[in-house]
Amino acid sequence: MSKKIVSLFLAAMMMTGCLTALAEDAGIMVTDMHGREIILTEPAVRVVALQPSDCEILCAIGCEDALVGIGQYCDYPASITSLPVVQSGADTNIEEILALNPQVVFMNDMAQSEEQVRQLEENGVKVVVSSATDIEGVYYAIRMMGHLMGKDENAEAVVADMQSTFEEIRAASADEGRTVYFEVSPLQWGLWTAGSGTFMDELASICGLTNAFADVNDWAAVSEEQVISRDPDYIVTISMYYGEGPTPVEEILSREGWQDMKAIREGQVFNASDSNALSRPGPRLKDAAVELYHFLNGTEEEAVPAA
Repeated sequence: MSKKIVSLFLAAMMMTGCLTALAEDAGIMVTDMHGREIILTEPAVRVVALQPSDCEILCAIGCEDALVGIGQYCDYPASITSLPVVQSGADTNIEEILALNPQVVFMNDMAQSEEQVRQLEENGVKVVVSSATDIEGVYYAIRMMGHLMGKDENAEAVVADMQSTFEEIRAASADEGRTVYFEVSPLQWGLWTAGSGTFMDELASICGLTNAFADVNDWAAVSEEQVISRDPDYIVTISMYYGEGPTPVEEILSREGWQDMKAIREGQVFNASDSNALSRPGPRLKDAAVELYHFLNGTEEEAVPAA
């Protein structure tokens, strides 16, 4: 072997060794959903999740024991409600979070400020932004969190389960040109709906429906006149019912001026048994799709497809 070849061989070996060392030093690396690079030396074992969907993802991938604190709206699964609760959003209490000694805080980029992020990071806490608006974003969030927690296989299993259920529903759902209006904020608070680019819009397509507001991007305010003029075949509301007064379905069915709409005349108004499953970008979107499928087809929950 010539000296030149030997030299090249040794150089290659040294480069390989350097790359291996760099990879080992890098530990676990992800890019969060705000484009920020996050590096951990090892899987996280103490985390705070400020938004409900992140709590649901962490629990779904087997990381409930790693949760040391939750945001005030986190309520699923019920077993997490005994955990310390911290303020989130504009009133996020940094001192409350730091007192829990987390390695990582998961938050939404719409709810927190740059100053809050800076304060946490200056105190050695990694801040990870999780902000999914569509189903592909949910898959990314699940995989991202799974990688940070050392639960890659669990994360892939959750994603695969969601994909399998969606495909089963899609295969069983005929596209007959029916339309649906998603009411994500009730009339009393000002009507808002889900447009294109949202997971609700995608769920409509999976179930063989067309979003009546597919021409609107993202989440948007709409008027009663707009809803009435589009005359959807179905109305889906995510309003919660607290046991007093008319139910969300009864309230919609009794609205003045809505009586000539197809969905109202035929009583095709749907309110999920747990509206949070439909409104949160997490693993339970699969369950929401199954329940919506059964409503549309008049089938029992035990019938296929099953969650």
